Amino acid sequence: MRPENPQNIGAVARVVRNTGLDGIDLVEPGDWRTIECWRSAWGAQEALEQARVFPGLGQALADATCVAGLSGRRDAGVPVRDVRDMAADIAGLAEDDRAALVFGPESTGLTLDELALCGHRVRIASHPQQPSLNLSHAVMVAAYEVFRAGRRKIAGTRRATGAEKEHMLDLLRQGLAATGTLPTANADGFFAEWRGLFERADLTPREVVLLEHMARKMIRGTRRDGGA
Repeated sequence: MRPENPQNIGAVARVVRNTGLDGIDLVEPGDWRTIECWRSAWGAQEALEQARVFPGLGQALADATCVAGLSGRRDAGVPVRDVRDMAADIAGLAEDDRAALVFGPESTGLTLDELALCGHRVRIASHPQQPSLNLSHAVMVAAYEVFRAGRRKIAGTRRATGAEKEHMLDLLRQGLAATGTLPTANADGFFAEWRGLFERADLTPREVVLLEHMARKMIRGTRRDGGA
């Protein structure tokens, strides 16, 4: 998300090749195609050429089924996973699942709205006297843990993608509003808790369909009763 230093992007490309990850997605990267970027991607310039660029995080995560936002934020009541536990989760995904590791800009990290789009918040342990990590270093630690954990081939249904969840959440919000469960005052803040619940849940496509069916029933039932 919004990388500020092109050299870090090049270093991340090298990490991608070191650890066997699929590639890099850049969200709002600005002017990143610099000589310094290519130089720091020693032996991994192909990963830069193949990098995908998106205008927003939602678009970048549309086909992801497991999303981990790396952050050092400490917000009360928000569950946080250790990076090694996150890597174990990814190792257990089905073969047709797609995991996304999300990193924020160097100076500020991911915003709360961006973290809300990530199913899991993940922290890399570091010494309290110097808790922050350089962006490319953080990517290296997380990517190495995923590489180390390996990827087991298991039979099973894939998880719902970000786009599938987003469609369901839109219907759910309409259903909650129709039944009066979602207050008109601070509706966004109240619904953020519902979003967090379902972003953390490992839903299958079938489970998303069931939730969509429930939401549609909420909307239609209220209309038949003369409500909103």
